[in-house]
Amino acid sequence: MGNEQLIERVRNMVREASQIVVLLGVGTIIESGGENIWSSRECYRLEDIYHKSPDEMMSVGFYSARRDKFFEFYRNEIISANLEPASLYYDLKRLQDQGKVKKIITQNTYGLHNKVGLEGVIELHGNIHNNWCPHCGKKFDLDYIQASKSVPLCDECGTAVRPGIRLFGENIANNLMTEAVNACEGAEIILALGTNMYDNMVKFCTGNYKGNKLILLTKEEHYMDKYADIVIHDKVCNSLPQIIG
Repeated sequence: MGNEQLIERVRNMVREASQIVVLLGVGTIIESGGENIWSSRECYRLEDIYHKSPDEMMSVGFYSARRDKFFEFYRNEIISANLEPASLYYDLKRLQDQGKVKKIITQNTYGLHNKVGLEGVIELHGNIHNNWCPHCGKKFDLDYIQASKSVPLCDECGTAVRPGIRLFGENIANNLMTEAVNACEGAEIILALGTNMYDNMVKFCTGNYKGNKLILLTKEEHYMDKYADIVIHDKVCNSLPQIIG
């Protein structure tokens, strides 16, 4: 079945649905002009510069032991891009305004959904805009981190500021995990955008889903795609507006 027929089929499903849960993968960041630092090409580039893998540099152990190097990497490679939401985010807002999208689950940390006013977003890996002092609890925005010359310190107590994202080696908060699983379990449709069926977030969130409308929209093909009920291989920015109509 070609993409046009699949899009028509999904369009009819969406038209009748009122309980849609959306999973946002790294492909939605790429379509917004960002990079996947865990791609092979980026991993090679970053290891050549920093002599460590992105996983090592973004681990809680490295943050604790080498904060100066952690924040050098974090400023240069994670928060340096000034991303703006791709059109797919605005399409999701239209769908949510129609009362169809109940929850959005993401492991992306750039907070692009906030720029378009999406609600009901479960941020499994946190948000680069929400930083805090682990000693006194003072909050700091992204500008404060970007403006720091080395390790950003709390201007109240001098403690190193904690980035607002999940680092490797840290668990996702139990309440967020439970909320995400429950949302997917009760969904009529799950729209997985810019990801694949091998992704840990997708496998975890959809493990208890009993429906037959797990729809994957993604540009990159993966051998695990066969486990979705419907797969459309194209940029999300191309296929999603056709589905919404």
